[in-house]
Amino acid sequence: MSKRTVLSLALALSLLAGCAPAADAPAPLPTADSPAPSPLPTAAPAHGDPAEFYAFLEGVNTARKSRLDQTEPIDLSAYTPDFSEQNHTFTQEELDLLFTYRGEAEGLTREDLLADADTFFTLLRTTYGAYYYFGGDETFLPIRDTVKAELASAEAPTAKTLEDALYRHLSPVLADGHFLLGDHAMRDAHAQYMYYVPELYLDSPEGAEDPGCLKPTIGPDGRICWWYAALSRDGRDLPSTLDGHALKWRRAGIPLRDGRAPAFSEEEWRSVPILTSRRMHDGGIQGGSADPKDQAALARFSSCGEEYADSPLLIFDLRGNGGGRDVYIMEWFQGWAGADAQPRRAFSHRYSQIACSQLGYPTQHMGTFSQYSSPGAWVERSGPVFVLQDKAVASSGETAVQFFRTAEDTLTVGGPTTGCSLTPNNLALYLPRSSLGCYFGTGLSLGETGENIDGAGFLPDLWVEPVTALDAVERLIEYYGLN
Repeated sequence: MSKRTVLSLALALSLLAGCAPAADAPAPLPTADSPAPSPLPTAAPAHGDPAEFYAFLEGVNTARKSRLDQTEPIDLSAYTPDFSEQNHTFTQEELDLLFTYRGEAEGLTREDLLADADTFFTLLRTTYGAYYYFGGDETFLPIRDTVKAELASAEAPTAKTLEDALYRHLSPVLADGHFLLGDHAMRDAHAQYMYYVPELYLDSPEGAEDPGCLKPTIGPDGRICWWYAALSRDGRDLPSTLDGHALKWRRAGIPLRDGRAPAFSEEEWRSVPILTSRRMHDGGIQGGSADPKDQAALARFSSCGEEYADSPLLIFDLRGNGGGRDVYIMEWFQGWAGADAQPRRAFSHRYSQIACSQLGYPTQHMGTFSQYSSPGAWVERSGPVFVLQDKAVASSGETAVQFFRTAEDTLTVGGPTTGCSLTPNNLALYLPRSSLGCYFGTGLSLGETGENIDGAGFLPDLWVEPVTALDAVERLIEYYGLN
């Protein structure tokens, strides 16, 4: 079997397999969230056969295109029923109160907290885009009753008692990367992080005890090889030994970001363009003040895609991009690819009373869900593109990742993304008595496989410590002589 065939076959196995926990004692927890890069060799680097790289790239192209070739659309109809009986749930005075932060309430009674609990679940029932996706009344009404029972029996309950009770009972259910409640993020209960075993590289996953625990990576010399990497909440469920190796798992880090860095920037490394997108907003969201520099940077982002359409190599750094508005990557991608991005996905707006009043949805559709489903379309192009990603990439940042996954010759490098895409079109609301804040989406979106990836995120093609992902890609380019 040729080396090229081995690479393509190994890649297919890695895309299909998972890492099953062993029954051995748990591996030790990592000692640092942001490890220093492994030392690189000081000798002159070796050079590899470019055919090996293109065999790997071909395997990724084949796997991605096969997903887009599915003819059966993703069906959201089971989660998007008509709900017109809810159209007049709130008075205008109540709506105004729900969108007004009044500061931390004092002197709350038990009855106030019980009333706020009722209001919270009414908000979910009438407005939350994934209400029926997570089970509807059968799921949420028993949780409401349990929370109210705890408030009724608690000694001197406070707003914090309400917040903690809601989070404790809802978080096991709501695998939703956007959903916030007071100081709690529902995604924290479902987050899966990248763990890896540093400085232990293998030529192939063939013959491994658990091939799903071996992922393609970039070695110290720039060669595509394999190492032990997997998703885990805290590393305790990962095997401590495999294939005769003692595995010391380390949690992947997240590069530190300078909040003053521009939203979008352009540079070059040895004639290879490096585009960096740190956020897709100018600060003027949720009542903030727009930054003129970011406005100019984002305008440049939207308009420059066509200038890079013929680049034989491109590095697009999305690390740390927590999102904003999709329009910037939509316009850039259209210019770069010469066509709109069409990932396989289904999307729905919930035209609720609150969404119509706050998001400008057409009132004649109130009480219904919009429906949109796309089978996806493959963008044929040539020239390797390396998209850098990490656990801080979310929302519109993940839209960018999703777009690039429809384009030929694109490799994602780093760690998994946040997993924050199930519920778009989010709103911030405040409970009327306690002023407890909540933030959740009014839409519903599923992509590619039709599964909810919130918490796990989009997985990389090359599993690399995200902190050093740019250095790793530069080593790979040099090793295979791509430039």
